[in-house]
Amino acid sequence: MWAEAASIVMCRASSFVRIVAMLLGACAVAVAGLRTTASAQSSDVPSPSPAPSDPCAEDRLLATANRPTIGYSACAVKRDTVVFELGYQNSVQGTPRNGSIDSQVPQAFTRVGVAPRFELDVIGPNYEAARSYTPNSNIVRNGVDDSGFGFKYEFVPSGSWTVAVDGLYTAPNGSAFLTAGGASYTGNLDVAYSLSSTTSIGTTVAVESTGRLTGGRRAGYGVTQPSLVVTTKIPNQYQFYAEYVLVSKIAPGEGARDFTDFGVQKLLGTRTEVDVEYGHAFTGIGALKFDYIGAGTVVQLW
Repeated sequence: MWAEAASIVMCRASSFVRIVAMLLGACAVAVAGLRTTASAQSSDVPSPSPAPSDPCAEDRLLATANRPTIGYSACAVKRDTVVFELGYQNSVQGTPRNGSIDSQVPQAFTRVGVAPRFELDVIGPNYEAARSYTPNSNIVRNGVDDSGFGFKYEFVPSGSWTVAVDGLYTAPNGSAFLTAGGASYTGNLDVAYSLSSTTSIGTTVAVESTGRLTGGRRAGYGVTQPSLVVTTKIPNQYQFYAEYVLVSKIAPGEGARDFTDFGVQKLLGTRTEVDVEYGHAFTGIGALKFDYIGAGTVVQLW
């Protein structure tokens, strides 16, 4: 059993290293290409306009949106604005004979810009309908997740770099089968780097203290969740993203899981964004498999 577990961990670690190496290699190629193009320009050709001092300023709604990625944007919402992030997600977990189907709506996350580069957040509400099935049973449960509040502080941008921190808190106010059974605390470090005017790479390293309520008793545990995302804008106000996520522990007594998600965002005007996405878990363990699809919107009031 220990040999099998070690093999699984090594396989996941190797997969993570390979994917990170591929992404970093792609970034290096992109940067090298940009440098080559710049050096090849004739001296009598005017230099392009310098990049904006704030990487979050251009197409701000696309830059600041947290959804539909797992990691958070390093850009805070603009001062004196209110942004609503809403979505729907449907996931299938496990195997065709033993698993569950879970639907979530509206995945609400409200962000209020109260000062330059500083926002306050309201987490929830989020309604879930889950159907668990085995060869001998079919159980349907409905309820709400824990809700809470948070904040984001974006440091002064430095060239192509943007760095921010998030603090999130949820109270044990959800339905019995969904609540953590106690307060959950999450701290995020968000870092983004603009490779060009259209392409950027970012990471969020999240550390969470949470729990699981089982049989009326709470089991607390900690989670570390790093993510790596690449975004690129394409014509007509579209943006494509691809993200890799590693979750150190999915429940008390259960191991890690890694997955990828990718999708397309579309900016409608300057105050509305819509998106569609797909996620897939990398695992050979049937109970940890999942695939999900989702869609959503980000709306700025003013």
